[in-house]
Amino acid sequence: MSDSQRHPTGTMGTGRIEALCDGVFAIIMTLLVFDIKVPDVDPAQLATGLVTLGPSLIGYGVSFVLLGIYWLGHRAQYQYIRHADQNLHWLNMLFFAFSGLIPFTTGLVSQYPAQFLAVAIYGVNLVLIGLALYVHWLYVVRHPRLVKEDLTPMVARYASIRCLLAPACYTVAMGLGFLNPLIALVLYALVPLLYIFPLMQGTWLRLARRQS
Repeated sequence: MSDSQRHPTGTMGTGRIEALCDGVFAIIMTLLVFDIKVPDVDPAQLATGLVTLGPSLIGYGVSFVLLGIYWLGHRAQYQYIRHADQNLHWLNMLFFAFSGLIPFTTGLVSQYPAQFLAVAIYGVNLVLIGLALYVHWLYVVRHPRLVKEDLTPMVARYASIRCLLAPACYTVAMGLGFLNPLIALVLYALVPLLYIFPLMQGTWLRLARRQS
């Protein structure tokens, strides 16, 4: 069967986009480790030198988990996407572009954790990634020819809530970070727990049902 027979006019399959996402995130997540340098100190001061790597190690861990969550979110969306058009491709590029900044913003906040500007830049980066993923999903939901038949309205709302939760939390964290940057950093690190613990799945489903 030809590609034109399998996909509506102006669309194509999603395989290449999904493969590109895997490759992009693999590279970005690998680049995070380059900010962690082996301390160039006297052997007797190695322990002290390793302690100084604390901010970089924490930044690596938090950003790695956050990228993993966004990758899983993108992957989950494509369980319901059958076709992709040109606009969807560009929305993916936007999502990848914002995600690609994470190694830089992670290095920035790791080096200047007490500076609100660095903390805010990292937060803005996280918000932009989340919003890009939300806009990507919103576009798909509003173009039924791109989705599979098993995408129900409740599932669409459930996914939308998941997409918007993180950007909302990061925005609040940045506001509190204006008072104390450490508060924002702690909240940045806690946000992934909302996606990791299964307990939250029921909460999101209840919210989706209330809107139905």
